[in-house]
Amino acid sequence: MITFFRKLRQQLLSNGKTGTYVKYAIGEIILVVIGILIALAINNWNENRKAAITEIKVLKEISENLGVDLLSLQNDIRLNEEGIKTVQDIEGILDSNGTLTDALTRSFGSITFNPTYTLNTSGYKNLSNIGFQIIVEDSIRKAITYLYETQYSFLKEREETAEKVTYVYLTPQFQEYFGQIKFEMRKNQLPAKLYYPKNFEDLKNNGDFHRLLDYAKEIKYGNLYDLNVVLKDIRRIKTIIDRYLEDQSH
Repeated sequence: MITFFRKLRQQLLSNGKTGTYVKYAIGEIILVVIGILIALAINNWNENRKAAITEIKVLKEISENLGVDLLSLQNDIRLNEEGIKTVQDIEGILDSNGTLTDALTRSFGSITFNPTYTLNTSGYKNLSNIGFQIIVEDSIRKAITYLYETQYSFLKEREETAEKVTYVYLTPQFQEYFGQIKFEMRKNQLPAKLYYPKNFEDLKNNGDFHRLLDYAKEIKYGNLYDLNVVLKDIRRIKTIIDRYLEDQSH
């Protein structure tokens, strides 16, 4: 093809058809430009298609991570609610002049337990490595960044704070009231701690001990508040992502 055009130019020049040659040369340049533009358009289309596929893949992974986090944090809510009920049950037994039972020693042993929040960030880390610009919708990109950089960081900080006040302040003071601690092995479960009071009768009307129980409840109520705040955002952002993915599938 190139040889053909070269011969045609030479014939036009040799026949003295300069004007025709100029028109031909301009036409040839236009064809070359059009060819380049078409090639660029095809290349851009391919790149956009690849980017769209990557975007969908990353968003699906993030959505799956959020689904797992929902279940995990809902379980953490259950554990905190059970912890609050345990404290309330202990208070009820003490206030009603109840007796010391194995179940009660087990309840004493669970007072200082705080759940550890397990959060899945593999999808977000993948997005960070690829580049946030892969997410087309600004609102989705901002929502995802806010959840992981702000809310997840906030939740982990609150978890660390709850753990610190529990094990640095609450636990040492709480254990002062107990003379013996035993461990009960349970099938397919973590060992249960059994706390035996030094003086069970004294606990019933001991104001300082009751204040420790109230503080244990306060920590767990704080955990519940933090968890519910983050869970609300997880549900909202997962819904946004899932709707976008559904729209892109049509």
